[in-house]
Amino acid sequence: MRVWFEIMLAGLLFWLAACGATNLPPPRVAQTPTPPAPPASVAATPASPTRSALPTLAASTDASKPLELTIWVPEDFATGAERGGDVLEKQIADFHTAHPNISITYVLKAPYGKGGMVDWLMQLNELMPDRLPDAAIVDSRELDRIEKLGLLHPLNRALPSGMFWDLFPPAQKMARLHGQWDNQPLTLETEHLVYDTRRIATPPVTWQDVLTSTAQFAFAADSTEAFLFQYLENGGSLDPYAHPVSDTSAMQVVLDYYQRARANGNLNENTAMLKSAREVMPLFLTGQTPMAQVRARDFLIERARLPNALAAPIPTRDGRATALVSGWSFIIVTDDAARQNASAAYLAWLIDPARLAAWTRAADMLPAGKSAFAQALTTPQYAEILWALLQDALVAPSFSQQTAYANAWHSAVQAVFSGQLSPDDAAFRAAQAITQ
Repeated sequence: MRVWFEIMLAGLLFWLAACGATNLPPPRVAQTPTPPAPPASVAATPASPTRSALPTLAASTDASKPLELTIWVPEDFATGAERGGDVLEKQIADFHTAHPNISITYVLKAPYGKGGMVDWLMQLNELMPDRLPDAAIVDSRELDRIEKLGLLHPLNRALPSGMFWDLFPPAQKMARLHGQWDNQPLTLETEHLVYDTRRIATPPVTWQDVLTSTAQFAFAADSTEAFLFQYLENGGSLDPYAHPVSDTSAMQVVLDYYQRARANGNLNENTAMLKSAREVMPLFLTGQTPMAQVRARDFLIERARLPNALAAPIPTRDGRATALVSGWSFIIVTDDAARQNASAAYLAWLIDPARLAAWTRAADMLPAGKSAFAQALTTPQYAEILWALLQDALVAPSFSQQTAYANAWHSAVQAVFSGQLSPDDAAFRAAQAITQ
Protein backbone atom coordinates (compact mmCIF):
# COMPACT_ATOMS: atom_id res chain seq x y z
CA MET A 1 0.00 0.00 0.00
CA ARG A 2 2.86 2.33 0.91
CA VAL A 3 4.59 1.61 -2.37
CA TRP A 4 1.39 2.38 -4.27
CA PHE A 5 1.02 5.72 -2.37
CA GLU A 6 4.59 6.73 -3.22
CA ILE A 7 3.98 5.96 -6.90
CA MET A 8 0.80 8.09 -6.88
CA LEU A 9 2.61 10.98 -5.10
CA ALA A 10 5.48 10.91 -7.58
CA GLY A 11 3.04 10.95 -10.49
CA LEU A 12 1.16 13.91 -9.02
CA LEU A 13 4.39 15.93 -8.58
CA PHE A 14 5.45 15.13 -12.15
CA TRP A 15 2.04 16.28 -13.47
CA LEU A 16 2.23 19.58 -11.49
CA ALA A 17 5.73 20.29 -12.75
CA ALA A 18 4.70 19.64 -16.34
CA CYS A 19 1.67 21.93 -16.08
CA GLY A 20 3.52 24.83 -14.43
CA ALA A 21 6.81 24.75 -16.32
CA THR A 22 5.60 26.87 -19.22
CA ASN A 23 4.26 29.58 -16.92
CA LEU A 24 7.42 30.11 -14.92
CA PRO A 25 9.52 33.09 -16.09
CA PRO A 26 13.16 32.41 -16.84
CA PRO A 27 15.57 33.45 -14.12
CA ARG A 28 16.73 37.09 -14.45
CA VAL A 29 20.37 37.69 -13.71
CA ALA A 30 21.41 41.30 -13.11
CA GLN A 31 24.70 42.14 -14.71
CA THR A 32 26.59 45.27 -13.82
CA PRO A 33 28.92 46.32 -16.63
CA THR A 34 32.45 47.25 -15.63
CA PRO A 35 32.93 50.97 -16.32
CA PRO A 36 35.79 51.80 -18.68
CA ALA A 37 38.82 53.56 -17.25
CA PRO A 38 38.78 57.32 -17.88
CA PRO A 39 41.50 58.88 -20.02
CA ALA A 40 44.84 58.99 -18.22
CA SER A 41 44.85 62.79 -18.23
CA VAL A 42 41.42 63.07 -16.58
CA ALA A 43 40.42 61.92 -13.13
CA ALA A 44 37.30 59.73 -12.94
CA THR A 45 34.21 61.26 -11.34
CA PRO A 46 31.83 58.50 -10.17
CA ALA A 47 29.08 60.92 -9.12
CA SER A 48 26.45 59.41 -11.38
CA PRO A 49 25.54 55.97 -12.77
CA THR A 50 28.05 54.66 -15.30
CA ARG A 51 26.91 52.99 -18.49
CA SER A 52 28.84 50.34 -20.32
CA ALA A 53 31.20 51.52 -23.02
CA LEU A 54 29.95 51.21 -26.55
CA PRO A 55 31.34 48.51 -28.82
CA THR A 56 34.11 49.54 -31.16
CA LEU A 57 33.07 51.11 -34.43
CA ALA A 58 34.85 48.30 -36.27
CA ALA A 59 32.38 45.76 -34.93
CA SER A 60 29.63 45.58 -37.53
CA THR A 61 26.03 44.74 -36.87
CA ASP A 62 24.61 41.50 -38.20
CA ALA A 63 23.36 42.32 -41.71
CA SER A 64 20.78 39.56 -41.39
CA LYS A 65 19.06 41.43 -38.58
CA PRO A 66 17.57 44.74 -39.81
CA LEU A 67 17.54 47.52 -37.22
CA GLU A 68 15.30 50.56 -37.09
CA LEU A 69 16.93 53.20 -34.93
CA THR A 70 14.73 55.76 -33.16
CA ILE A 71 16.36 59.13 -32.57
CA TRP A 72 14.65 61.92 -30.67
CA VAL A 73 15.35 65.38 -32.06
CA PRO A 74 14.10 68.96 -31.64
CA GLU A 75 12.40 70.56 -34.61
CA ASP A 76 15.45 72.36 -36.01
CA PHE A 77 17.27 69.03 -36.32
CA ALA A 78 14.49 67.13 -38.07
CA THR A 79 14.23 66.05 -41.68
CA GLY A 80 11.18 68.27 -41.98
CA ALA A 81 12.97 71.39 -40.76
CA GLU A 82 12.54 74.49 -42.88
CA ARG A 83 16.31 74.95 -43.09
CA GLY A 84 18.53 71.98 -43.81
CA GLY A 85 15.79 69.37 -43.54
CA ASP A 86 16.10 68.30 -47.17
CA VAL A 87 19.88 67.95 -46.90
CA LEU A 88 19.55 65.87 -43.75
CA GLU A 89 16.93 63.64 -45.35
CA LYS A 90 19.24 62.99 -48.30
CA GLN A 91 22.11 62.14 -45.97
CA ILE A 92 19.94 59.68 -44.04
CA ALA A 93 18.91 58.03 -47.32
CA ASP A 94 22.57 57.77 -48.33
CA PHE A 95 23.39 56.20 -44.97
CA HIS A 96 20.69 53.58 -45.48
CA THR A 97 22.12 52.81 -48.92
CA ALA A 98 25.54 52.30 -47.36
CA HIS A 99 24.07 50.35 -44.40
CA PRO A 100 20.97 48.60 -45.80
CA ASN A 101 20.29 46.76 -42.54
CA ILE A 102 19.96 50.06 -40.59
CA SER A 103 17.05 52.47 -41.00
CA ILE A 104 16.73 55.78 -39.16
CA THR A 105 13.52 57.24 -37.73
CA TYR A 106 13.59 60.76 -36.31
CA VAL A 107 10.93 61.49 -33.67
CA LEU A 108 10.19 65.14 -32.86
CA LYS A 109 10.31 66.21 -29.22
CA ALA A 110 10.01 69.63 -27.61
CA PRO A 111 13.51 70.70 -26.55
CA TYR A 112 12.59 71.83 -23.03
CA GLY A 113 10.01 71.84 -20.27
CA LYS A 114 7.07 69.62 -19.45
CA GLY A 115 6.65 67.09 -22.23
CA GLY A 116 10.09 68.00 -23.54
CA MET A 117 13.10 65.84 -24.28
CA VAL A 118 14.48 65.39 -20.77
CA ASP A 119 11.04 65.13 -19.19
CA TRP A 120 10.20 62.19 -21.50
CA LEU A 121 13.56 60.54 -20.85
CA MET A 122 13.02 60.76 -17.10
CA GLN A 123 9.51 59.32 -17.24
CA LEU A 124 10.30 56.45 -19.59
CA ASN A 125 13.51 55.60 -17.77
CA GLU A 126 11.49 55.14 -14.59
CA LEU A 127 8.33 53.53 -15.96
CA MET A 128 9.04 51.98 -19.36
CA PRO A 129 12.80 51.84 -20.06
CA ASP A 130 12.19 49.57 -23.05
CA ARG A 131 10.49 52.53 -24.76
CA LEU A 132 13.54 54.79 -24.56
CA PRO A 133 15.00 55.95 -27.89
CA ASP A 134 18.25 54.58 -29.25
CA ALA A 135 19.76 58.06 -29.39
CA ALA A 136 18.82 61.72 -29.03
CA ILE A 137 20.02 65.23 -29.83
CA VAL A 138 19.90 67.36 -26.67
CA ASP A 139 20.93 70.80 -25.42
CA SER A 140 24.34 70.67 -23.74
CA ARG A 141 22.85 72.52 -20.76
CA GLU A 142 20.61 69.50 -20.08
CA LEU A 143 23.38 66.90 -20.10
CA ASP A 144 23.86 66.90 -16.34
CA ARG A 145 20.24 65.83 -15.77
CA ILE A 146 20.54 63.06 -18.36
CA GLU A 147 23.80 61.91 -16.80
CA LYS A 148 22.09 61.57 -13.42
CA LEU A 149 19.64 59.17 -15.04
CA GLY A 150 22.55 56.99 -16.15
CA LEU A 151 21.60 57.38 -19.81
CA LEU A 152 24.94 58.48 -21.27
CA HIS A 153 27.22 55.88 -22.84
CA PRO A 154 30.96 56.52 -23.21
CA LEU A 155 31.97 57.12 -26.81
CA ASN A 156 35.72 56.62 -26.56
CA ARG A 157 35.53 53.07 -27.96
CA ALA A 158 32.85 53.87 -30.50
CA LEU A 159 34.38 56.83 -32.35
CA PRO A 160 37.91 57.59 -33.50
CA SER A 161 39.71 59.98 -31.14
CA GLY A 162 40.16 62.40 -34.02
CA MET A 163 36.44 63.17 -33.89
CA PHE A 164 36.91 64.46 -30.36
CA TRP A 165 40.06 66.45 -31.03
CA ASP A 166 38.50 68.08 -34.10
CA LEU A 167 35.96 69.81 -31.84
CA PHE A 168 36.39 73.43 -30.84
CA PRO A 169 37.71 73.78 -27.24
CA PRO A 170 34.32 74.63 -25.68
CA ALA A 171 32.74 71.69 -27.52
CA GLN A 172 35.46 69.42 -26.11
CA LYS A 173 34.50 70.57 -22.62
CA MET A 174 30.86 69.77 -23.32
CA ALA A 175 31.75 66.37 -24.77
CA ARG A 176 33.87 65.35 -21.81
CA LEU A 177 31.28 65.77 -19.11
CA HIS A 178 32.93 65.03 -15.75
CA GLY A 179 36.00 63.70 -17.52
CA GLN A 180 34.24 61.13 -19.69
CA TRP A 181 33.52 61.50 -23.41
CA ASP A 182 29.84 60.60 -23.39
CA ASN A 183 28.24 62.95 -25.92
CA GLN A 184 29.23 64.40 -29.29
CA PRO A 185 28.39 68.08 -29.90
CA LEU A 186 27.03 68.62 -33.41
CA THR A 187 26.40 72.37 -33.44
CA LEU A 188 27.24 75.37 -31.27
CA GLU A 189 25.19 78.40 -30.30
CA THR A 190 26.54 81.77 -29.21
CA GLU A 191 25.89 85.49 -29.34
CA HIS A 192 28.02 88.30 -30.77
CA LEU A 193 27.87 91.94 -31.75
CA VAL A 194 26.63 92.96 -35.19
CA TYR A 195 26.95 96.54 -36.49
CA ASP A 196 26.02 98.61 -39.51
CA THR A 197 29.24 99.77 -41.21
CA ARG A 198 27.43 102.79 -42.67
CA ARG A 199 26.69 104.11 -39.17
CA ILE A 200 29.50 102.65 -37.07
CA ALA A 201 33.10 102.99 -38.24
CA THR A 202 34.70 100.98 -35.44
CA PRO A 203 32.70 98.76 -33.07
CA PRO A 204 33.17 99.19 -29.30
CA VAL A 205 35.50 96.77 -27.56
CA THR A 206 35.06 97.72 -23.91
CA TRP A 207 32.18 98.91 -21.74
CA GLN A 208 33.88 102.28 -21.62
CA ASP A 209 33.80 102.45 -25.41
CA VAL A 210 30.05 101.89 -25.29
CA LEU A 211 29.44 104.46 -22.55
CA THR A 212 31.55 107.22 -24.15
CA SER A 213 29.88 106.81 -27.52
CA THR A 214 26.66 108.39 -28.70
CA ALA A 215 25.75 105.28 -30.68
CA GLN A 216 22.81 103.19 -29.54
CA PHE A 217 23.34 99.54 -28.62
CA ALA A 218 20.51 96.99 -28.55
CA PHE A 219 20.83 93.96 -26.29
CA ALA A 220 18.37 91.93 -24.24
CA ALA A 221 19.24 93.43 -20.87
CA ASP A 222 16.89 91.10 -18.98
CA SER A 223 18.23 88.01 -20.74
CA THR A 224 19.84 85.35 -18.58
CA GLU A 225 22.41 84.62 -21.30
CA ALA A 226 23.47 88.27 -21.62
CA PHE A 227 23.86 88.75 -17.87
CA LEU A 228 25.47 85.34 -17.36
CA PHE A 229 28.12 86.08 -19.98
CA GLN A 230 29.17 89.37 -18.40
CA TYR A 231 28.93 87.89 -14.88
CA LEU A 232 31.23 84.96 -15.69
CA GLU A 233 33.57 87.22 -17.67
CA ASN A 234 33.97 89.34 -14.52
CA GLY A 235 34.94 86.36 -12.41
CA GLY A 236 31.55 85.35 -11.03
CA SER A 237 30.87 81.73 -10.14
CA LEU A 238 27.76 79.58 -9.90
CA ASP A 239 28.62 78.15 -6.51
CA PRO A 240 26.65 80.30 -4.05
CA TYR A 241 29.01 79.52 -1.16
CA ALA A 242 32.38 79.57 -2.95
CA HIS A 243 33.05 83.29 -3.41
CA PRO A 244 30.06 85.24 -2.05
CA VAL A 245 31.88 88.60 -1.85
CA SER A 246 33.49 88.45 -5.30
CA ASP A 247 30.27 87.05 -6.84
CA THR A 248 28.27 89.94 -5.38
CA SER A 249 30.88 92.34 -6.74
CA ALA A 250 30.60 90.75 -10.21
CA MET A 251 26.83 91.21 -10.14
CA GLN A 252 27.20 94.80 -8.99
CA VAL A 253 29.55 95.84 -11.83
CA VAL A 254 27.25 94.32 -14.46
CA LEU A 255 24.19 96.05 -12.98
CA ASP A 256 26.12 99.33 -12.83
CA TYR A 257 27.06 98.98 -16.50
CA TYR A 258 23.44 98.30 -17.40
CA GLN A 259 22.23 101.32 -15.43
CA ARG A 260 24.80 103.68 -16.95
CA ALA A 261 24.16 102.42 -20.48
CA ARG A 262 20.47 103.13 -20.08
CA ALA A 263 20.98 106.51 -18.40
CA ASN A 264 23.39 107.61 -21.15
CA GLY A 265 20.96 106.56 -23.86
CA ASN A 266 23.35 103.88 -25.13
CA LEU A 267 20.97 101.01 -24.37
CA ASN A 268 18.17 100.86 -26.89
CA GLU A 269 15.04 101.37 -24.80
CA ASN A 270 13.09 98.79 -26.79
CA THR A 271 15.45 96.05 -25.58
CA ALA A 272 15.84 97.10 -21.95
CA MET A 273 13.43 94.47 -20.67
CA LEU A 274 13.77 91.82 -23.37
CA LYS A 275 14.56 88.34 -22.09
CA SER A 276 16.07 86.79 -25.22
CA ALA A 277 18.47 87.79 -27.99
CA ARG A 278 16.00 86.20 -30.43
CA GLU A 279 13.88 89.35 -30.04
CA VAL A 280 16.74 91.76 -30.80
CA MET A 281 17.53 90.89 -34.41
CA PRO A 282 14.36 92.50 -35.88
CA LEU A 283 15.42 95.89 -34.47
CA PHE A 284 18.74 95.72 -36.25
CA LEU A 285 17.21 94.31 -39.39
CA THR A 286 14.81 97.25 -39.67
CA GLY A 287 17.50 99.84 -38.96
CA GLN A 288 16.18 100.86 -35.53
CA THR A 289 19.63 100.45 -34.00
CA PRO A 290 23.16 100.56 -35.49
CA MET A 291 24.50 97.87 -33.14
CA ALA A 292 22.97 94.78 -31.57
CA GLN A 293 23.91 91.72 -29.58
CA VAL A 294 22.35 88.83 -31.50
CA ARG A 295 22.45 85.06 -31.82
CA ALA A 296 24.91 83.81 -34.42
CA ARG A 297 22.17 81.70 -35.98
CA ASP A 298 19.86 84.69 -36.40
CA PHE A 299 22.65 86.54 -38.17
CA LEU A 300 23.33 83.54 -40.40
CA ILE A 301 19.66 83.37 -41.34
CA GLU A 302 19.41 87.09 -42.14
CA ARG A 303 22.93 87.75 -43.51
CA ALA A 304 21.73 87.93 -47.14
CA ARG A 305 19.50 90.87 -46.18
CA LEU A 306 22.33 92.68 -44.37
CA PRO A 307 25.05 93.48 -46.92
CA ASN A 308 26.43 96.32 -44.77
CA ALA A 309 26.56 94.40 -41.50
CA LEU A 310 29.67 92.99 -39.89
CA ALA A 311 30.14 90.91 -36.75
CA ALA A 312 32.40 91.65 -33.79
CA PRO A 313 32.92 90.40 -30.22
CA ILE A 314 30.52 91.60 -27.52
CA PRO A 315 32.03 94.53 -25.59
CA THR A 316 33.39 93.40 -22.23
CA ARG A 317 34.67 95.25 -19.20
CA ASP A 318 38.34 94.72 -20.02
CA GLY A 319 37.98 94.31 -23.77
CA ARG A 320 38.68 90.58 -23.88
CA ALA A 321 37.19 89.04 -27.02
CA THR A 322 35.22 85.99 -25.95
CA ALA A 323 31.72 84.53 -25.98
CA LEU A 324 29.36 82.26 -24.06
CA VAL A 325 28.76 79.00 -25.92
CA SER A 326 26.24 76.18 -25.62
CA GLY A 327 25.64 73.33 -28.03
CA TRP A 328 23.45 70.50 -29.27
CA SER A 329 24.86 67.06 -28.62
CA PHE A 330 24.18 63.58 -29.97
CA ILE A 331 23.88 61.00 -27.19
CA ILE A 332 23.47 57.22 -27.41
CA VAL A 333 20.87 55.94 -24.96
CA THR A 334 20.19 52.29 -25.81
CA ASP A 335 21.75 49.46 -23.79
CA ASP A 336 21.52 46.97 -26.65
CA ALA A 337 25.00 46.32 -28.07
CA ALA A 338 23.87 45.93 -31.68
CA ARG A 339 21.79 49.11 -31.54
CA GLN A 340 24.63 50.96 -29.83
CA ASN A 341 26.97 50.02 -32.64
CA ALA A 342 24.43 51.02 -35.29
CA SER A 343 23.87 54.36 -33.54
CA ALA A 344 27.62 54.96 -33.40
CA ALA A 345 27.91 54.15 -37.11
CA TYR A 346 25.21 56.69 -37.90
CA LEU A 347 26.83 59.32 -35.65
CA ALA A 348 30.16 58.82 -37.40
CA TRP A 349 28.39 59.24 -40.75
CA LEU A 350 26.59 62.38 -39.56
CA ILE A 351 29.70 64.18 -38.28
CA ASP A 352 31.86 63.45 -41.29
CA PRO A 353 33.19 67.00 -41.96
CA ALA A 354 31.81 67.25 -45.51
CA ARG A 355 28.34 66.04 -44.48
CA LEU A 356 28.19 68.10 -41.30
CA ALA A 357 29.31 71.17 -43.23
CA ALA A 358 26.68 70.67 -45.94
CA TRP A 359 23.88 70.19 -43.43
CA THR A 360 24.84 73.04 -41.05
CA ARG A 361 25.38 75.41 -43.97
CA ALA A 362 21.86 74.67 -45.21
CA ALA A 363 20.45 74.84 -41.67
CA ASP A 364 22.26 78.12 -40.82
CA MET A 365 23.98 76.55 -37.83
CA LEU A 366 27.55 76.56 -36.54
CA PRO A 367 29.19 73.12 -36.67
CA ALA A 368 31.01 72.08 -33.51
CA GLY A 369 33.86 70.51 -35.48
CA LYS A 370 36.66 72.68 -36.84
CA SER A 371 36.97 70.77 -40.12
CA ALA A 372 33.27 71.11 -40.85
CA PHE A 373 33.32 74.77 -39.75
CA ALA A 374 36.04 75.56 -42.28
CA GLN A 375 33.80 74.19 -45.05
CA ALA A 376 30.46 75.51 -43.79
CA LEU A 377 31.22 79.22 -43.30
CA THR A 378 31.48 80.89 -46.68
CA THR A 379 32.11 84.50 -45.55
CA PRO A 380 35.81 84.86 -44.62
CA GLN A 381 35.44 87.86 -42.31
CA TYR A 382 32.61 86.31 -40.35
CA ALA A 383 34.35 82.94 -40.20
CA GLU A 384 37.49 84.59 -38.86
CA ILE A 385 35.60 86.39 -36.07
CA LEU A 386 33.73 83.27 -35.00
CA TRP A 387 36.80 81.05 -35.22
CA ALA A 388 38.64 83.35 -32.81
CA LEU A 389 35.69 83.54 -30.41
CA LEU A 390 35.19 79.76 -30.37
CA GLN A 391 38.85 79.15 -29.56
CA ASP A 392 38.56 80.99 -26.25
CA ALA A 393 34.90 80.86 -25.25
CA LEU A 394 33.13 80.29 -21.96
CA VAL A 395 30.95 77.17 -21.78
CA ALA A 396 27.39 77.87 -20.69
CA PRO A 397 26.65 76.13 -17.35
CA SER A 398 23.71 73.78 -17.06
CA PHE A 399 20.19 75.11 -16.62
CA SER A 400 20.14 73.48 -13.18
CA GLN A 401 23.11 75.60 -12.13
CA GLN A 402 21.66 78.75 -13.63
CA THR A 403 18.13 78.65 -12.20
CA ALA A 404 18.62 80.31 -8.82
CA TYR A 405 20.91 82.96 -10.32
CA ALA A 406 18.63 83.71 -13.25
CA ASN A 407 15.65 84.37 -10.99
CA ALA A 408 17.71 86.69 -8.78
CA TRP A 409 19.19 88.56 -11.75
CA HIS A 410 15.81 89.20 -13.35
CA SER A 411 14.59 90.79 -10.13
CA ALA A 412 17.79 92.81 -9.77
CA VAL A 413 17.71 94.17 -13.33
CA GLN A 414 14.07 95.17 -12.99
CA ALA A 415 14.72 96.86 -9.62
CA VAL A 416 17.65 98.86 -11.01
CA PHE A 417 15.86 99.93 -14.18
CA SER A 418 12.76 100.98 -12.25
CA GLY A 419 14.89 103.04 -9.86
CA GLN A 420 13.82 101.04 -6.82
CA LEU A 421 17.35 99.92 -5.97
CA SER A 422 20.91 100.99 -6.68
CA PRO A 423 23.22 98.45 -8.39
CA ASP A 424 24.95 97.86 -5.02
CA ASP A 425 21.71 97.14 -3.16
CA ALA A 426 20.27 95.07 -5.99
CA ALA A 427 23.41 92.93 -6.14
CA PHE A 428 23.35 92.42 -2.37
CA ARG A 429 19.73 91.31 -2.42
CA ALA A 430 20.37 89.03 -5.39
CA ALA A 431 23.21 87.37 -3.50
CA GLN A 432 20.93 86.88 -0.50
CA ALA A 433 18.21 85.35 -2.66
CA ILE A 434 20.69 82.93 -4.24
CA THR A 435 22.04 81.64 -0.92
CA GLN A 436 18.66 81.23 0.78
